[in-house]
Amino acid sequence: MRRIVPILSVLYLCGCAATQSVPVSTDPSGASVYLDGKLVCVSTPCSVDASTDKAHLLTITKDGFRQKDIALRPASASGGGTALSPDMVTMRLVKPGELDVRDPDSVVDKAVGIGMKVLERVLEDDRLGDDK
Repeated sequence: MRRIVPILSVLYLCGCAATQSVPVSTDPSGASVYLDGKLVCVSTPCSVDASTDKAHLLTITKDGFRQKDIALRPASASGGGTALSPDMVTMRLVKPGELDVRDPDSVVDKAVGIGMKVLERVLEDDRLGDDK
């Protein structure tokens, strides 16, 4: 116990935080990964080391595909302490304009686009009816 107290004191005083390795994989592979805006992985699959004491933003990019942002949040771990959630990231990348039914923003954008086209047709038909 005498050895543990000085070690914990040093960790507390230096502001050191525990880190967690978060595996990241994408389909297709070869995406770049940024942690809080800093490039940490040139090509997936890879693992990203992040401190568990605060939330982070994981950004995945690949030419020709939409950017994906994932929040890594600290959560209580089963053995005490904190762990980041999600503890692994597996992401299917989609091309611009491609519908990804697992992405609510993609679904809403597509639905709004369809609704706008229907509204344009109704208004066009209505306008043509007024010309008669």
